[in-house]
Amino acid sequence: MTGNMGRVLKSDVGLPYRLIFPDTEHLAVSSFLRDLSASDCSPATLRSYAYDLLRWFRFLHDRFVPWERAERLDVRALVEHMRASPTANTLRRGSDQTVTTNTVTRKRGPGTTFSANSINHQLTVLSSFYDFALEMNLGPLANPVPRQRGSGVRAYSHHNPMEQFRPSRRGTYRQRVPKPAWRGIPDAAMASIFNGLTSHRDRAMLSFWLSSGARAEELLGLCHGDYDFGEHTLVVTSKGTRNRDLIPASADAFVWLALYMREGQPASPGDRVWWTLHPKNRRPLEYAAARQMFARAQKKLGSNWTLHDLRHTAAERMIADPAFTLVDVQTVLRHVNVTTTTIYTQPRMEDVLQKVLEHYARPPQEAPGIEPEYDGAALRELLGLPE
Repeated sequence: MTGNMGRVLKSDVGLPYRLIFPDTEHLAVSSFLRDLSASDCSPATLRSYAYDLLRWFRFLHDRFVPWERAERLDVRALVEHMRASPTANTLRRGSDQTVTTNTVTRKRGPGTTFSANSINHQLTVLSSFYDFALEMNLGPLANPVPRQRGSGVRAYSHHNPMEQFRPSRRGTYRQRVPKPAWRGIPDAAMASIFNGLTSHRDRAMLSFWLSSGARAEELLGLCHGDYDFGEHTLVVTSKGTRNRDLIPASADAFVWLALYMREGQPASPGDRVWWTLHPKNRRPLEYAAARQMFARAQKKLGSNWTLHDLRHTAAERMIADPAFTLVDVQTVLRHVNVTTTTIYTQPRMEDVLQKVLEHYARPPQEAPGIEPEYDGAALRELLGLPE
C-alpha cells in the first residue's frame, strides 16, 4: 500500500487537522471534520478520524478506486489487509518480533497487526464519513460499509422480560473484541518499581497516579494553579467530558511534587507542571516520554505494565478499603456509570490461583465421628444414620 502519499496536516488556526491527499486539501474530509468539530468533538478525535481516512484513501489509490465509487468488497479487502499487515509500531520494532506473554505480569506483548478495536474504529469512521457525504450530496451513491445489525435501536429496548436474553450478533466485518480486564500492580512489584526511580519528578507522577486514579494524559496536562497543597487536591480535564474536575491525592504525592518544584522547573501560572529533565532541552513532558520512563523503571523487574495499569491499581486499593463505597470509587475515578466501576470488584486471577493452591495445600479435615461415651448403635438409630 502507498505509504507516503498524502498526510495529515496540523493547524493552529481554524480546523485543527486537515487531510492532504494526494497533494491538496481534501475538501470532503475537511467538511466532515468541520462538522465533527462543530459537534464539540475533541481535537484528538479529529486527528484519529483524519488518519483513518488517510489509510482508506491510500488503500483505494492502490486499487485504482475513487473514494466516491468504493464498494462493500473494497471495505472487506481493507479489513483483510489490516488483519494481515504489520502496524507502524511493528515496523519500527522490527518485523522479526514475536508476540509473547510476560512472565511477571502475564500480559501479552503488543500485537504485530492491527487490533480488533482498531479495525472496528476504522469501520466506524468510514461509515460516519460516507453517511455525511451522502447527506451533503458530496458524491457517493451508497455507503460501502455494511450497517451494524440493529443500528439506531437501543439494545434490548423492546425485549420481553419473560424471555431469555440473547446476545446480538456482530455486524458484518466487525471484529470480536476481547472482554476488558483490569490489571492492578501488586504492592511488592509497585514498591520495587518506585524504589528504582531516579528523580523527584517521576516519584511525584507515580504517587499522583497511584493515589488519585487520574488517567495518564489527565495528569500530564496538569498546569500550575491546578493543585492545592493545603487541600491535597488536583483539578484535571477529564477525558471524554473535558470537564474540569476536582480529585483528591495523597499527602506523599504533594511532598514529592514540592521536592520536584524546588529543582527550578518553569512555574508561572498556566505553565505545564511536568517537564523534561535535560537542562538543554526543556520542554513539556508528553505521553510517549512518560511511557518510556515507566518502561525503564520496570526494566530490572522485567514487567510490562502500562501507565493505565496505575489507574487500575488505584481503583483496586480503594475498593479493598472498607471505608470506600462503590459510589465513592466511581466518583474519584469519574466513571459515568457505576457498572464500569464494578469491574474492579472482580478478583484477580493471580489472587484466585493463590487461594486454590492454599486450598490444596491444607490437609484434609477428618469426618466428624461419634464420641466414645455415646452408644454408637443407639445414636445411629436415633439420627437415622446408616450402619
